Amino acid sequence: MHILVVKPSSFGDIVHLFPALALLHEQYPEMTADFVVNPEFVPLLDYSPLPVRRRIIFERRKLGKFSTFLPEMCRLYRELRREKYDFAVDFQGLFRSGFLLGLSRAAVKAGFASPREKSAGIFYNRKISVQPGHAVDRCGALARQIFDLKGTLRQTELPENPAAAAGLPELPEHYAVFLPGTRWESKRFPPEFFGKLAVELRKKFPGLTFIAAGSPQEREIAGAIGNGVVNMAGKTSIGELFELLRNADFAVGNDSGPLHAAAALNRPVFGLYGPTDPELTGPWGEKCGTLTAGSPCSGCLKRFCPDGSYRCWDLDAGAAASEIADKVEKMK
Repeated sequence: MHILVVKPSSFGDIVHLFPALALLHEQYPEMTADFVVNPEFVPLLDYSPLPVRRRIIFERRKLGKFSTFLPEMCRLYRELRREKYDFAVDFQGLFRSGFLLGLSRAAVKAGFASPREKSAGIFYNRKISVQPGHAVDRCGALARQIFDLKGTLRQTELPENPAAAAGLPELPEHYAVFLPGTRWESKRFPPEFFGKLAVELRKKFPGLTFIAAGSPQEREIAGAIGNGVVNMAGKTSIGELFELLRNADFAVGNDSGPLHAAAALNRPVFGLYGPTDPELTGPWGEKCGTLTAGSPCSGCLKRFCPDGSYRCWDLDAGAAASEIADKVEKMK
């Protein structure tokens, strides 16, 4: 069986799909997929639990320019119609992902009965009702009903990437990773908090090295942490970031793609949550926890704080360090 998976973005959303893909591979070991993905997230597919035969690149920027729209749309049309898939599944639920699904020649074009954008549903010939819940569970429920899957969703060991691992500098035997970046300003706990957290965690874990990681755009934020935290933001590819996280003692970060990557690698993970709901997009797995200030405005889902107070960032670093240390000890 060969399927088309449509999930162009984002980093965390693609990682959230991995448990469902692992269950598919477990029950259909001969299944392969073509995967529609944004160019910047292509390296994530090296870690897909379901073998990806062909990466169909969705060049959204080219489609947004008059000069490149027509040739890019023609290329995408040819790529999507190169073969007739048994199934095509839109795990994104946006109009553009539904439209891409509609271009394919798949016999079954399936998606959520209540997609994130209602207009996506016009391209489906099979609509699946899924209960509200965590993004991982929703993707799993969608795949389970389409392919009649049995068993339980769980974290599986993601394939190693020796080439990416070779690109890392020599690392200490024991280290923790801070992930201070994220796309939304409201989700970005201040670097000063990570600095205070490093001071408090050293009291719990003497000799542990702390490394800040992230994209090149997050290098300045990571550098502002100070307090002896090694700044590797912007110095790793996506594959190298995965391999850095794979061997970390634990990771602490904002609600971001790298945080979910650490969870997918089955590391102890602690997510800092303010405007987003950890019940829906928290780090997923047995070794995951979340830290919240519990302010009345938490979970507002706003990219910027309306009154500028950012009360949901009011976490005590000492209390957070104690909670992290207690959970890490229990996970050993």
